[in-house]
Amino acid sequence: MKTHFLCLTVIAFLLLSCGKTKQSNLLEIPVDIHQNNTLPLSEIAEEITAIELELTDESMFNPTYIERIILSENELFIATLNRILVFNKTGKFIRSIGSQGEGPREYTYIKNFALDKKNKRLFITSYNKKIISYDLNGNYLKEKLFSDIEIDGINYIREELLLLVNRINNDSKGVYSHSTLYRLNDNFQLIDSCTVRDLYFEGSSSIYSSHSDLLLKGNKSIYLYYGDSFYRDNLAEKVLRDTLYRFENNRLIPELKLKFKNDETGKFINPNNIYRSSRYVFAGYGNDNNKGIPYRFCYDTKTGKGYNMQGNGYIDDINQIENPVYIRPFNLDTEMFYYLHTNMKPDDLEEPNPTLYIGKLKQ
Repeated sequence: MKTHFLCLTVIAFLLLSCGKTKQSNLLEIPVDIHQNNTLPLSEIAEEITAIELELTDESMFNPTYIERIILSENELFIATLNRILVFNKTGKFIRSIGSQGEGPREYTYIKNFALDKKNKRLFITSYNKKIISYDLNGNYLKEKLFSDIEIDGINYIREELLLLVNRINNDSKGVYSHSTLYRLNDNFQLIDSCTVRDLYFEGSSSIYSSHSDLLLKGNKSIYLYYGDSFYRDNLAEKVLRDTLYRFENNRLIPELKLKFKNDETGKFINPNNIYRSSRYVFAGYGNDNNKGIPYRFCYDTKTGKGYNMQGNGYIDDINQIENPVYIRPFNLDTEMFYYLHTNMKPDDLEEPNPTLYIGKLKQ
């Protein structure tokens, strides 16, 4: 058959080297794409803490280009596209870490980063296929260059560095994508690996990961979600990725699946992230029928109630913020969330840095 969807040959979507797991008891969560709710944060959050981030010539940043925010024991590390900014816990700017460039000890653009709290180290992944390690004072420790893979996700959990990587090869007939989860030791040497999936596209295509919160630490588990967009001959072809997995004993095990209602084919739904806390399931997706407007989704496993929200959708009624906000996992921990919001005061002569809001989810 020559349909677009069947042109995609899924050699093995998941669990090649990891083994297979039956999905008969898989939790399926309905998502009604035609709903448009709002969700007050007071319904899902136990508390929300606000930290005003100091504005200086060196600390200015655009919240649109935040890759990740992590809290160590005493300091906040904010990864923008081209800098790591460090603030103390009251929001005072302390320093930046590393420098941008093409040479040794430099990163081109920051793709993501992770924190080893025990040994007080940062691991930064760069778009030039490099991992650079620093101590928390910004002193360079070591780096490793990967010549043939793209690093899409990173986390440091249980004293291991986890990397979600993708290797893409082109031939005369199409594009082959091989995704793997690497476990590395402190010297960036491979301990073990687990194949996530193998995909083959016929024709001219490109593949990219559309979100950075791919590899997260849950209350008791490590969660992995890998959603992609595939482009063929300048036309976007959305491939539905609707399942969240957990990583246990070097195996990927299906955790839950989103079941999109009122859409028979699924071709117009493009999930870009799914993650869960002990109580809630969160997701983001695009719907081609709504001209690129993003959707957010939240499901309460305790009550069975779901909220489908056009745009950002979450309302901070605790801090009386009028406009909807976009929440993301904080500290790579799914029990916490954060968002940024700029609070202009009447006497402000210039736009300040956004305020960081950190929330703890209800159990």
